[in-house]
Amino acid sequence: MLRKILKEDKPSYMAIAFDSKGPTFRHLEYKEYKIHRKTTPDDLISQIPLMYDVINAYNIPFYAIQGYEADDIIGTISKKLSKGKIECTIITTDKDMEQLIDKYIKIFNPRKKEINDLEKMRKEKGIEPENVIDILALGGDSSDNIPGIPGIGYKTALNLIREWKSLENVLANVDKINGKKKQENLLKYIESARLSKRLATINTEVPLDFSLESCRLTNFDNIKLNELFTKYGFNSFLTENHDN
Repeated sequence: MLRKILKEDKPSYMAIAFDSKGPTFRHLEYKEYKIHRKTTPDDLISQIPLMYDVINAYNIPFYAIQGYEADDIIGTISKKLSKGKIECTIITTDKDMEQLIDKYIKIFNPRKKEINDLEKMRKEKGIEPENVIDILALGGDSSDNIPGIPGIGYKTALNLIREWKSLENVLANVDKINGKKKQENLLKYIESARLSKRLATINTEVPLDFSLESCRLTNFDNIKLNELFTKYGFNSFLTENHDN
């Protein structure tokens, strides 16, 4: 995917973020966070050195900071750029990242080959980016084991936030919401919703040393790239021009 993006989209700047080993601040608050995630298969683990070698050969900076997730690093970098009125595109399939969208930040889903931006979010979902974490607070996220409120899935959460605009407004108007069981769960699991919102919120203030200039794509190491492609049998890549 990296090679395809570099070849087809020809970005001028790029940075890559990774999760670090060990618990994050979310695990410290909620021990069950991501507890159901499967361990990385051995065949993928064996490919990690190759991944780092290729990234280094393309001279792309990458970040991993203890105690934070890749999402937090991406959020921090993208918001730094946004504050400087610099447009950036986040490449991810993670819907949670939609909370970062603003006037200068958009998201590209490489699996669906779709761009999501502020205009599209407002038109198709009828929400603002800050509503994404409110929806997760109510509906939860099974992939990250964020609990939410029992009996309220994504569609119900989306409709509630469309109507009441925020989690706190929903919780303040429980008596006006249709469905006795829904009302009971909203009252019973208020703290679960607030915990879920904290877990779903991307930290955009990660302490990291970042400069845009360090992310400028330049001086690909073509000798190293060809060595790697030859070593691992990617012979079709050898005829390509890797220059940026």
